[in-house]
Amino acid sequence: MKFNFQNKQIRGVMLVQLAIMAVCALMAALFWRHQCSDTLQSCLATHPVTKVLTFFALSSIRPFIFTPLLFVAILGGKAFGPIWGPLLTAAGSVLSCLAVFYISRLFGKRYTKPWLRSNLPATLRFIQSQDYKLAFAARLVPFFPFDVMSLIFGVLDFRRRSVIVATFLGALPEAYLFAKLVDESDSLFNSTLHTVEVIGGCVILPLLAFEFASRKKGTGMWQLLKAVYREINYEVHMNNEILKRQTFDPNRIPVLLLYGFFSSRRSVTVLEKMLTARGHQVLSFNLGGLLGTFFTRDIVETANFIDYKIKRQIERHGYKKIQIVAHSKGGLVGLWWLLKLGGSEVCDTIITMGTPYGGSPLTYIALVSPLGLLWRDVGQMRPGSPFLRALHHSEVPANLNIHCLHSTRDFVARGKKGVFRPTPAAPRITSVAMNQVSHFEFLYRRIVGDKVSELLLNDGNSCSAAKAEAEAAARATASLEAGGRPVA
Repeated sequence: MKFNFQNKQIRGVMLVQLAIMAVCALMAALFWRHQCSDTLQSCLATHPVTKVLTFFALSSIRPFIFTPLLFVAILGGKAFGPIWGPLLTAAGSVLSCLAVFYISRLFGKRYTKPWLRSNLPATLRFIQSQDYKLAFAARLVPFFPFDVMSLIFGVLDFRRRSVIVATFLGALPEAYLFAKLVDESDSLFNSTLHTVEVIGGCVILPLLAFEFASRKKGTGMWQLLKAVYREINYEVHMNNEILKRQTFDPNRIPVLLLYGFFSSRRSVTVLEKMLTARGHQVLSFNLGGLLGTFFTRDIVETANFIDYKIKRQIERHGYKKIQIVAHSKGGLVGLWWLLKLGGSEVCDTIITMGTPYGGSPLTYIALVSPLGLLWRDVGQMRPGSPFLRALHHSEVPANLNIHCLHSTRDFVARGKKGVFRPTPAAPRITSVAMNQVSHFEFLYRRIVGDKVSELLLNDGNSCSAAKAEAEAAARATASLEAGGRPVA
């Protein structure tokens, strides 16, 4: 998408983000003005035990009132001194981290982890084995916002123990530095020197010891990081040609696989193997997007792209027709090609799995983040978007079979939102409930492969039977016109 400030989506995203930042700043100012009416220490209770409990309570809710960690670190240093202050601040930072971590972990288990398993398995193994080192590194770099990293730890499904230990030790240096800075009895030089000693003794040396021990076992962070680099490099450099693991037969109907949003070609590998084992002829394209690999391109633009690619393959191999199996956003691409670009002339079957025909509420998360400035497709998949309205008001050709596999466990396109409902209604649209699978499981569950193969074979056989009947009728008519006997 060209970066055009006249674009309605970009203007809308920017206005929403400005409004969110203004509301967050106002909420933080009002809360702390009410809580701390006089001095900084007036934020806390006066009784020693209640004072500590109040400090922990404020630390826990700090991310939700949009206050940086340094504020609590300064408050701890003022209230409890340069020793207990950093320790209590580090403990409070664990509480605030876990509050954000558990919320975002729900998203990570449903979406991020299955996505990594399908697209970047080596990266998933790296994260699972090195999460404590990644968490340590993130906590030590002050440029990484504390609460944003806590959110990411949850989204990537880090282990809870790794997050707790890394957060406590990683927060100590920052907490100690600010506690020393507000200590009027110490100089700036001594405060900085003591902070460096704490970082070196409590964090850097233990981290290096862990890494040295891991490298002896062949599971060091550096070795696994190289594996991640090779995996991503392979995905980025994967060419845009048809998969050539088999010889294509022009007399057999090829099946084109289209994958979904932010996925790569690798995500359909298991599905391709299942369909190939069941006797189908399968092909796929690299649909491009982020890094030329992860599918974030405009849906209409991609439909035009596959129109060109399919026509090229028909000319090259002599196909008479094709069938389409598409996952998630890929179903929107395939159906737009069929209904708007004349694809139904060479394709009479499309099977979609977890396609958000009713839009996906998850797109709103992207639309209130910087992602909404970059990717037009998230706006196209918004519930009630102009793209979806245009798709639903398309005329469906009489020859087109549309099979919609959907699931109540699919939180991208839950239940009937995964079923195409055009206006006016079309007779050859099939709703296939597969409530035992989730969104990404459509790509690798055996029961899905069996159902998709069954639908492809039924439509292919029906087409062949209809074609044979038409040819027989044509021969009989020609024979009668020539004065001969009809041929059965």
